[in-house]
Formats: sequence, C-alpha cells, structure tokens
Amino acid sequence: MRFIFLCILSATLLNCSFDQTYNVQEFQSPSGENASLPRLFTDKSGTVYMSWVESINDTTKLYYSTLVQDIWTDPIMISESDSWFVNWADYPSVIGKNGKVLAAHWLNKVPGGTYAYNVEVASSKNDWANHTTPHNDNTPTEHGFVSMIPVSDSTFMGVWLDGRNTAGGGHDGHSGSSNLSTAMTLRSAVLDLDLNILEQSEIDNSVCDCCGTSITEIESGFIAAYRNRTEDEIRDIYVSKFKDGSWSNPLPVHNDNWNIAGCPVNGPSINSNGKTVITAWFTGADDVQNVKFAISNDEGDTFEEPIIVDNGNPLGRVDIEFLEDETFLVSWLERNMEDRATANFISKHFSSDGELLNEYQLSEMSSSRSSGFPQISSYNGKIIAAWTDLGNGSKSSVKTVILE
Repeated sequence: MRFIFLCILSATLLNCSFDQTYNVQEFQSPSGENASLPRLFTDKSGTVYMSWVESINDTTKLYYSTLVQDIWTDPIMISESDSWFVNWADYPSVIGKNGKVLAAHWLNKVPGGTYAYNVEVASSKNDWANHTTPHNDNTPTEHGFVSMIPVSDSTFMGVWLDGRNTAGGGHDGHSGSSNLSTAMTLRSAVLDLDLNILEQSEIDNSVCDCCGTSITEIESGFIAAYRNRTEDEIRDIYVSKFKDGSWSNPLPVHNDNWNIAGCPVNGPSINSNGKTVITAWFTGADDVQNVKFAISNDEGDTFEEPIIVDNGNPLGRVDIEFLEDETFLVSWLERNMEDRATANFISKHFSSDGELLNEYQLSEMSSSRSSGFPQISSYNGKIIAAWTDLGNGSKSSVKTVILE
C-alpha cells in the first residue's frame, strides 16, 4: 500500500506579506505507531529518503521510506535492537544516491556508562545484513552526532563526535573537559559498500560535547560544520573542508564568542549550491538567544556577516535547504511565549543574497526535548518538512508536510 495525500492546508503567513507564496500541504507519513526522530536526506536525483525509529518496550526499529511522485513508498525496516542508544538529539540516519538507498547509521550501547556507545554503519548491499564501527578505539565513551554523505556510487563518508579521549573524564554530565588531552574530538571515515574503512581522520581535537554535526558537498570536495570548543569555553560554529583526501584547518563561521560551560545541544546546519555555502546556527552569546545564518561565496573559505533569522524567542534546532532557483529556506523552533510548552516550527525563505522573501509556520509542536529536531529537505522545487508529534503524550508519531 502506498500513502496518499490527505488534505491541503493554506499557507500560514506570520504578520507579513511577500512576493512569493507557497502552500503548506499535509500528507500522511509512512511511519507507524510510537514513531519519532525523522531524518530527511535528498540525493542529487531529487529522491527524498526519510528515516525514523519506532519503539515498543525496550526494542527500537529503524525504518526508511522514499518519496516518489508525491507518495511515500512502503516503509522498509533496516534493523532492530534492544541495545541501541536513541536520543532526542542523537539519532539514526539514512542516505542515498542516484535514487537508491546507500547507507544507514545508528548508535549501539557498550558497557561503561550512560554515554558509552559506538557508531554503527551499514550499507544497503546484502540487504543491511552487515554493519561495522567506523572507529577502532574500543573505548567505552560517546561516539555519535553523526552526519553522512555519499562520496561516490560505492563509497560514503561519516563525520561524528568521538569521545575516545574523554574516558574517565566524567562526560556523563555532558560538561566534559576543555583540556586537549581529554576533550571530545571530531573525526571522519570513508567506507565502501563492503564496509571497508578506506580513510580515517581527526578533523578537530576539541569540540563541543553533544552538538550535532552537518556536512555538504561542494565543488572541490566536502565541508563540515560543527560547534567548536576552546580552553576558555567559547563554543562557536566552525567549518572544515575535505579536499584531496585531507581536512583543512578549522575556521570559525563567525566569532559570536558564546561562553558557556555546558553543551547547549544545538548544532549547526550547512548546505551548498555551487560555490555558495550557507551555514545556520543557534547562539546564546551575551545572554541573547538568536538563530543566524551566514553566506559564503567561495566554498566556505570566508563568510559574510551573519543575518539574524529568529522572531525573538528561538529554541534553535535549525535546518537549511536550497531550492532549484538558488533561493533557500532556514527553519527552526520559536517558543510560544503564551504557552511555553509549545513552539512554532518556522521556516523563512530567502533570496540567494539573503533578502527575506516569505515566512511560514509549518506546524505548532511541543517545545520539549522529546519533540527532537524538525527537518526540512528539497524535493523537485518544493520543500519537505518532518517532525515528531507527541500528540497527547501517550504515543508519538511522525508528521510530514510539503511546501510548494
């Protein structure tokens, strides 16, 4: 059975009127009961892949579906286990290439502590029968917040936070250590579909302990964005480029100078179109919360001054996506100040040079951590959005809409 459109909703415009208007259409998600943590990925063919998890008692199952001609295909289960680490901010993903699913990742608990778990990656080859760990340190520490991307038809890259140096450092509190010898690191690996590790790298030797990562392809290679961490507890957004088999020296997107002793669990999003790279992020510098984005026209070598996106009460949890006309959308959660238990899932549409074109409220949702990180991704000149709906609190579900 395939899933079809249920209804069409008129666009919700937030106190403004602009030239370009899209409609928000809701259609039934392919997920089942107790579903949560959707993640979207669009390959260069325009195929959208959505992964999510469904949990019953202690067992968690990872599923994916693809969007074909405005219809979600029947869900396919990749794997299941009662020993996975599944977290509101650190959760599985699926990627594809040329219209075919390529690889998946999840997190597997290991003995040693609350935040002791490994990254497990699997390829679609042999129907997901095999999986491996892209790191070989064998420490009972945190390895997670993974971003994956295809490198070729038969290889893919993963970038993750790697806690091998934090062993014994009390990372269970997610405060960690800024001492370089015991800090969280950012690492990468390139694997083939037989799960052979072709390349391993350390990108940065001191990063924020539990903020998500993001990666995108550029003309000369790839660029990753993440939250850095200095010995003075400055946690701003940095980027590093992967070119000709090696990573560049990490550089800040912008010096917000956010000094914070604990991890904000609020990573950046990065996307690209030709030589244009845009990074969006949340910051609480100077006790002022903002969602910002910055544009680079030289593949991330330099970034222009950031533009503030939010409406005054952002929770962060950002995402960013280009459209075919080189415009782009930035999404985030904005707290509802009249009911702080809820938040508005908002997306703003910008021209290629950062001029605001429109603003949309995609949904109202819970502001709690359990609602996770809402997602947007491109689809044939449109935008797909997905999020976890907590409903009445008894059973969660995955909701999807299309903005066209």
